[in-house]
Amino acid sequence: MKPFPTLCRVLLLSGLTLPLAANAATIFSDDFSSGDISGWSTTGTVDAYNGESIRLRAASAASRAVSTAGFSSVAVDFVMSASSLENGEFCYAEISTDSGSSWTTALTIANGQDNGTHYSASSSPAGIDNNAQVQLRFRGTGATTGDYCYGQSVTVSGTGGAPTDPDIDAPASLSFGSVAPGASTTLNAAVSNSGSADLVIANVSNPASPFTISANNCTTVAPAGSCQISVEFAPAAAGSYSSSITVSSNDPDEANLVIGLSGSSSQGGGSVENFDPLTGSGSVSRSQLTFSSLINGSDPGSLVDYSHYALPAAAAMPSNQFEGSLELFGEASGGAFDEHKDSFRYTGNGDTTRKHLPEFNFEFVQTGSHIFPAQRGSIPSAHPEWEYVLTPGRVWNENGDSGYSRVALPFALQQKNANCMHNGVMTFLFKDDGSVSDVAYQIAGETCLYFQVDMWGQLDASYTPHGVGNAASLTADYQAEVNNRLPVKPLSALATDYPGTDPGKFSAPGGKDPADISLVGFVIDGTHYVGGCASRRGTYPYCESLPVPSYSSAKSVFAGSALMRLEQKYSGSFDQIAGNYVPDCASNGNWDDVTFENALDMATGNYNLAGYMSDEGATHTNDLFLPEDHASKINYSCTEYSRKAAPGTKWVYHTSDTYILGTAMNAYVQGIEGSSTDIFTDILLDEVLAPLGVSPTAEFTRRTYDSVAQPFSGWGLMWLRDDVAKIGSFFAGASQSVLDQNQLNAALQRNAADRGTDPLADYKYNNGFWAHEVSANMSGCSNDLWLPFMSGYGGITVLILPNDSVYYYFSDDDVYKWMDAAVEAHAIRSLCQ
Repeated sequence: MKPFPTLCRVLLLSGLTLPLAANAATIFSDDFSSGDISGWSTTGTVDAYNGESIRLRAASAASRAVSTAGFSSVAVDFVMSASSLENGEFCYAEISTDSGSSWTTALTIANGQDNGTHYSASSSPAGIDNNAQVQLRFRGTGATTGDYCYGQSVTVSGTGGAPTDPDIDAPASLSFGSVAPGASTTLNAAVSNSGSADLVIANVSNPASPFTISANNCTTVAPAGSCQISVEFAPAAAGSYSSSITVSSNDPDEANLVIGLSGSSSQGGGSVENFDPLTGSGSVSRSQLTFSSLINGSDPGSLVDYSHYALPAAAAMPSNQFEGSLELFGEASGGAFDEHKDSFRYTGNGDTTRKHLPEFNFEFVQTGSHIFPAQRGSIPSAHPEWEYVLTPGRVWNENGDSGYSRVALPFALQQKNANCMHNGVMTFLFKDDGSVSDVAYQIAGETCLYFQVDMWGQLDASYTPHGVGNAASLTADYQAEVNNRLPVKPLSALATDYPGTDPGKFSAPGGKDPADISLVGFVIDGTHYVGGCASRRGTYPYCESLPVPSYSSAKSVFAGSALMRLEQKYSGSFDQIAGNYVPDCASNGNWDDVTFENALDMATGNYNLAGYMSDEGATHTNDLFLPEDHASKINYSCTEYSRKAAPGTKWVYHTSDTYILGTAMNAYVQGIEGSSTDIFTDILLDEVLAPLGVSPTAEFTRRTYDSVAQPFSGWGLMWLRDDVAKIGSFFAGASQSVLDQNQLNAALQRNAADRGTDPLADYKYNNGFWAHEVSANMSGCSNDLWLPFMSGYGGITVLILPNDSVYYYFSDDDVYKWMDAAVEAHAIRSLCQ
């Protein structure tokens, strides 16, 4: 029998209920005694209970927006209770200060505390004062509707009636780092007003040369508003420089605020930051890629084990600082090539260009023991076959390197206009003065079903030390990228953290060969358990920097997310007609009744062959995937298929449908937000992915090579493993305010009335997401259990599990087996709904 909260005593975590301060005011309060919860936004099963609480059943949430504008010393007091929780199920009371993008947990109730006892907590997270973007949330993670969380009450209080004065706020200093003579970089100082009256900027003084104010829009700043002062640093000669600017305003306490400016200039080198310091002695025993072989040009002659490219356990902190350009020579003729598999796209051995690297001349910046490229994503090249993908690497010292520092640069070759990823590492030695060794490189693994190859060699190189534009801001962004990655543990740690768990069910589900898996991971309770990184020469040493392709999982992340974002912003987006926005499709009449939703669901009614994947064949490859211009791709997509069924009634898989949808969404949003708006950059990236903290690698999409630069929308994204974990966790979250919640619930099978289309028996396809009914495989699940997942060509799976976990693998064996991992995740925490 369930204990009822009305019969339970109140237990306060602090032991006492403290009265509010005399000058405190109640900003918002709800004890749910009215029985009206209409002001709360809910997901899952939520109702008003017995005139005393808001009740959440299974995985559900209730949130409410509150403004604390004009109030300081704000505190939020929650009271909650729970019943019938199992291990791994929780009730939470949470606060967001950024409109729901991130949350602070104020109160947690777990199994053993679920006897109806009232628990309370008070929280004042940073940023809650004078904030119009505060949200409150009660959330439950129970597995079934028999698991209960009760929000008994919530009160927001604060000190109001503050003097109506402006209050200036700005950074104390701007540090420009090192900039080469003759180069320049610009940083912005945001000046904000945290007071309750207009801030009037009377004057901004000019700094001493080589600093100048390049832009300034600071005049009158409203309460909670901000303005910006842009400062340029353009040194003409080497040296260290400092100056300041003074911002004069009507702030009664700080009429003259000083912002310090500093920067230096040199042709290269400089001090090494203490970022991610190494503590080894530098005593490294090395039999491959030795100082002598790199300096004297002794090509290794074959692939070596990747351990020789790895950061050694005894690596010492680097003594040299890399900033500038690295150029390779002889790419078109040097190196070796060993082909393992060639099908689908490449045939024969007459083509020699693909056996060599593209031209390489790129800028890199070092921060501490890390080095990163100034340019990320797939970089266009003149090479007919390959484009580089550059990702962050490491820098260190070894005692045998004669004062040089050693660099390892992860990189990948991505096939031009395609999505295969061939992963490798480069290594070389350098000094501050521009001295540099040869660069050795090798590729011994990929995520690519149809083309698998080894490449290796050693090339002459040139290092040109110079200041990289915006190096300071690039470095700050990179350090934030590293520091904001999810906590990582090996998959083997699951056996310790969740006793009884078999990590092998995650690392190689269904007997998949680990050699075919590039990345595999499981995210649960905020920890990212990782594995994979197999290659033909040992474990790839920089798994955190190994990029993987999306293939058709982009149909979920790009097409699905972008349309759900548009529906959240502009209600009715799902019902827009594709033919109204794509002239090529309007010409034949087959698209004048096909909605955006039909195209996302692969249910346009336009097809040639109804068999499973029958239309996704050689014609699709030659006329959709291989052309490099938008006109060819969209003409084929709109005209290839005839009308065979009413839209929305028949699932037939067409990547061309998703390409049409991307084109239509682009035109649709441009009609609303302006002709310069881009569906990927301005909608998906800026409003969905970037707030998740994805890496610059994930800020790329394949586009046509013409002036249209049409994003593909159905394939062509790339990710690092932390990106996959964050994107998957975003979808797994019970609620959010970025995507349309109703359509997201449908995509993730949270709405039994909207399962989607039927590709195969026991499979669904809805809003770009697949789902499989698995209740027969899960002990204790009496109802249907549809597990949503993203899928990509060659062997890519990302499971969005209803127990708030995510499982993924990226492989190239064309084998899609994940049931072992799902069953094991169910054993950790029930998947039953």
